[in-house]
Amino acid sequence: MNTSSGKNALITGASSGIGYELTRCFAQDGHNVIMVANHEDKLQQAAQQIRTEFPLVTIQTVSIDLSRDGAADRLYSEVQDKGFQVDFLVNNAGFGERGPFLENELDKELALIHLNVITLVTLTKRYLREMVSRGSGKILQVSSVAAFLPHPLLAVYAASKSFVLSFSESLQNEIKDTPVSITILCPPPTETNFFEVANMENSKIANSSQVQEADEVAKAGYAGLMKGDARVLPTFVAKLYAAQGITLPDSVNAAIVHKQLEDVKK
Repeated sequence: MNTSSGKNALITGASSGIGYELTRCFAQDGHNVIMVANHEDKLQQAAQQIRTEFPLVTIQTVSIDLSRDGAADRLYSEVQDKGFQVDFLVNNAGFGERGPFLENELDKELALIHLNVITLVTLTKRYLREMVSRGSGKILQVSSVAAFLPHPLLAVYAASKSFVLSFSESLQNEIKDTPVSITILCPPPTETNFFEVANMENSKIANSSQVQEADEVAKAGYAGLMKGDARVLPTFVAKLYAAQGITLPDSVNAAIVHKQLEDVKK
């Protein structure tokens, strides 16, 4: 499948937020995209919006819950069946769950780990091997500024994003002598459905000036990917988070973040 003159991208979590805006970036540059997301109706609506805006590229969809066992390999097989060579892999799908670790549901946290970590590792393994073998390709790993700081009330989510950061930095070294590149995007709090899914809509941080626009974050991530940058801190707020993680003790950072994740007092 390659009806445009561009290359092909596979984007997970593509129906909204940063994933949707990244899809727009690829389509605007003439690249075909397979959009992957969990909710069929929302995915089809998002795909149709992209097709209408960018009619010269081919947009396909796969609706699948990547937090389930074996889902990443099923996605890989389905993409193979479509005859779709993945030139760009964007591992964007993920979710968070706010609350005390002792009180959160274990099943939901294990699903979080599966989506944010296991699916990302599986797809990276499958497609990185292909890219290195043919000598071309780029991967965008969506981590978070949460990777730089301890996050009480978001402990499992932040740990999953720290994994993405460390894992991807290690791979960057392993493949440094190949033409393939891996870019790590570390968004700050961003205006997406993340806050709703993570039960954070009433948190101080979700109602603060720290929240950035998804299109701004996506454009910075896309530009960094195309340049082969190792890491993208897309906004001034993101750079502040990274600096805070280096300059302040973990105990101080944990106390600051804990306050930010509490509900706004009414």
